[in-house]
Amino acid sequence: MEQIRKLKNMPRLNQIGFFAPLVTFINIAIATSILPNFDWLSNPLSDLGSWYRTDLGSLQILSAILFNGGLIVTGLLIAYVMIQFIKQSNDLPTKFGLLLFTGSSLFLVGIGIFSEDFPLPHLLTALPFFFSIPIALGVVGLAWLRLSEMRIIGVVSILFSLLSILIMFQPWIELSIAIFETLEAIVAMGWLWFVNYMHYAGKLAPVFTPQETQ
Repeated sequence: MEQIRKLKNMPRLNQIGFFAPLVTFINIAIATSILPNFDWLSNPLSDLGSWYRTDLGSLQILSAILFNGGLIVTGLLIAYVMIQFIKQSNDLPTKFGLLLFTGSSLFLVGIGIFSEDFPLPHLLTALPFFFSIPIALGVVGLAWLRLSEMRIIGVVSILFSLLSILIMFQPWIELSIAIFETLEAIVAMGWLWFVNYMHYAGKLAPVFTPQETQ
């Protein structure tokens, strides 16, 4: 109850930052549960968003609505949060790193718009989304690493970036596409939650205008 009360008392921007990733995760959970033939070991998550498949279950259209809609809503909400963070920041390297993550969120929107039924546009949004995640997290981490007051936060951000790279190239274990996509999303959204909480707690004050971090 205490955590729920804290969440309710948060500024609207931070509430959105915590809520945004849940839209996609919840919708994916529902979509996979209503398609009995979806297999985590052989189907990519994008199969949930197909408008025309008939082999995964009779509720494919509902799955497509949930999956694609969830990606679009999450991406737009994250872009909104990042843009507000960029406006509040007084540090150019921080702005640049957050702008890169804004781009990642817009690629996520693109994946929702261009389902796997549109192969080329889907590929041109999906690949940049996954490759941009470690780059954005790493750039933000390096931007904060140069400031003594934010060194620990910068290290954590870089660790998120390295974890994303390890998942992407899978040096020790071969992951199915769906599991890889899910783990990459968890890393990106985990970083968002971390940064959002740091913002709420006032820990980003060195790179944000004081009046915005109160």
